Order: sequence, then C-alpha cells, then structure tokens
Amino acid sequence: MATLDLEKIAQYIKANGDRTVTLKELAEHMNYSEYHLSRSFKKESGYTLKQYMEAIKIEKSIESLLNEDQSVTDAALDSGYHSLTSFSNIFKRHTGITPKKFTLESELAFRFLLWWINRKKVLLHYADFKPTENSILLNISYPEDYQHRITCVGLFRSSLPKEEPVVGIATTQLQQIRIENIPEGEYFLLACEILEDFSFTKSYLLQSNFRQAIRPALVFDQQTELAYEIRMRRPIESDPPITMNIPVLLLKTFLKHRNSE
Repeated sequence: MATLDLEKIAQYIKANGDRTVTLKELAEHMNYSEYHLSRSFKKESGYTLKQYMEAIKIEKSIESLLNEDQSVTDAALDSGYHSLTSFSNIFKRHTGITPKKFTLESELAFRFLLWWINRKKVLLHYADFKPTENSILLNISYPEDYQHRITCVGLFRSSLPKEEPVVGIATTQLQQIRIENIPEGEYFLLACEILEDFSFTKSYLLQSNFRQAIRPALVFDQQTELAYEIRMRRPIESDPPITMNIPVLLLKTFLKHRNSE
C-alpha cells in the first residue's frame, strides 16, 4: 500500500474546514481506499481523521471569534456546526473554556502574559499532582539569532494537543528544563512558543508559532528518567492545530500558585 501523503491530506481538509469532509470523499480525492486511509492516518498521526477534522473546525471558530468579532452562533455556523450545544461542548473540550467566555478570559490572560514575561519566572502546572520518581530532562533550542518569548512544554494524553496537559511548564528563559513528578502512563510531548510578536491574536491562533513534538508516546513507569533534545521549528501543513487555550491555563496556574502561598 502507498504511504499516506499527510501534507496533501491536511491541505484538503483545511481548505474545506467549513464543512464535514467525508471519508469517502477524501479517499477518492487522494486515490486511497477508505480502509487504508482511515487506518494509516491513525497509525501515522496518533489520532483519527474525525478528531483531526474536529480540531480544524475548532481552530476556525477561534479565528472567527478573535479576528471577526463574531457571535458564538455565527462562529459555530462558520465552522460547520449547526447545533450550538454540540459546538459549545466540543469547544470547551478543546480550549478548556466555553466559547461564550473565550474572548473575555483570553483578553485577561493576554494582559497577564505581558506582565509576566518580564518576571523571568517558570510556571509549572499539574492536572493532579502526586509525587513520583518519573522525570524528563529537555534541552530546547531555537534557530540561531531568534529571540524566543515564552516556551511552553506539555505532556498530553493525546497527540492532538487539546484539553489541559497532565503536566506542563512555561518559561521565558532557555535552559535545561527538568519536569519531575510525572504520573505513570503514556503521554505525547508538545513544545510551542507563544507571545512571539506580542500579538493578541497570534497568542491564541497558534498557526505559525514555533513548535516541536515527540512521537510515539513517552512511557513513564515508576522510576523513568528520559532526556531529549528539542529543536523548535515553524509548523508544517500536517501539524495538528493547537486548540488548548495556553494563556488562560497559564493565568489560572499562576493564580493557583499565588493563592496557595
């Protein structure tokens, strides 16, 4: 069987992001069998075509809310959803907040980032903290002469970066990053940069930001110690959308740490 051309598949799905592309239509367009396309896409990407198309639609709705100042209803319709309830539930599953609260909370989080970036600190997030002996050491680098802003690294249950990570860290300084107390399990690592040009829109619509991912899943079991070199790059067509609302998560993490002090 022919190897999938993930770049062309991604291009076609994104070009038709305002509607549902059927498996049959996509298979015929790409000249694959439906079975081969469905099975091989999941194997190579780590997520299903349905999950990928869902993420594309949510990314489009985020763009509508940010750039076009649309209502939630209009954003849902423009991204191919005809049920507002279904759209709101899926949107919250991806971003962590409802579309109704998205703009307000995102504006507050953006102002927080502009303040926090000058503090040269590290924010560490745990979905459910429990001491373990699992850790990962990361050496993160960007292209020479590039001045990064805020680098975020998360361990996700899915290779499609939605919902909050199991463990996440944000830093304004490039250095060796060690993440400790990682729960046992299998996780996908994603690193990305935010606040590249101090743009509100580009802090939430992460379409061109530097990023990198490690596949397949990393396995942590009792006393696992891993180490990786992470070389950040611009996105390629087949990279999945980053729909998690990272700035809002960072603000909530900061407030949680401050309230516990």
